[in-house]
Amino acid sequence: MTTEIKIECLLFRIVSVRFSAWSLKGLTGDDLRVLTSIERGMINHEYVDVELIASISGLAKDYVEVVLKKLNKLGLVQRYRGSFTGYILTSRGYDCLAFNALVKRGTIVAISETPVGEGKESEVYLGKTSGERIVAVKVHRAGRTSFRGAKRVRGYVADKRHFSWLYLSRLAARNEYEALKILWRERVAVPEPVDWNRHVVVTEYVEGVELSEVPPLSEPILTLEKILAEVEKAYKAGEVHGDLNEYNVIVTKGEDIKLLDWPQWVSSAHPNAAFYLKRDIENIVNFFTRKYGLRLNKELYLSNIFTRLGLVA
Repeated sequence: MTTEIKIECLLFRIVSVRFSAWSLKGLTGDDLRVLTSIERGMINHEYVDVELIASISGLAKDYVEVVLKKLNKLGLVQRYRGSFTGYILTSRGYDCLAFNALVKRGTIVAISETPVGEGKESEVYLGKTSGERIVAVKVHRAGRTSFRGAKRVRGYVADKRHFSWLYLSRLAARNEYEALKILWRERVAVPEPVDWNRHVVVTEYVEGVELSEVPPLSEPILTLEKILAEVEKAYKAGEVHGDLNEYNVIVTKGEDIKLLDWPQWVSSAHPNAAFYLKRDIENIVNFFTRKYGLRLNKELYLSNIFTRLGLVA
């Protein structure tokens, strides 16, 4: 007898996966078991054949085929028919597994209908925890193309021969969560990490505006120096952002700042760490120069920071 997973507490329609919370409620333990088996099979296979799904799940093949038909109808899996019949998870299916795990842990009990932020490789929603806390729920959507450079120069997928969007998205989320834990512990101005599962990272919700969109700051040079001070602190904590710009710095109402989006971070010990650090600093200084018409000595900022860190600019 299967056990129905209780998801009634998900109050809002999840637009990113384009089905309602009640579709989640209708999933059984065996449905989730089959989804998880496909997830495991996708580590080494582009499409997972029915025999392997049955083997991993421990369920009879005929029964697995019935479950797969249901999951395919719900849009949680995609079927491939060629020399064999195989399946992969869709983004809906992977979202389902991640949200189900987070709901069971009480990390989220509700999620906003629409994203409050979208990037090339992620969507951010508002969520609510079992303790009524408002949090940010970031869903990673990594692709092969975007990670090609990461594989080549940053090494965090370099040890794998087979890649899938599933694996890359999960790895991006894990990397970001681990980075935030270290930075938060070292009191760097980043959102507090709350939890993660698969490709989803849950953090403190920071109410503010992207640096790119913020109204004219009362003291732009002070804000610039706040950002650069946090970049320096992050390096001392062992991390370089690697892609810092005006779109992943949040400015709060009191003109405090938070640095977001850390999946591509590199270690301060990485051979190219100084290159990425220099680029991050230049990106931020160049933005303030453009937006505020300031005559900033970029080389002096670089020299001072690098000297304090014992680096050669």
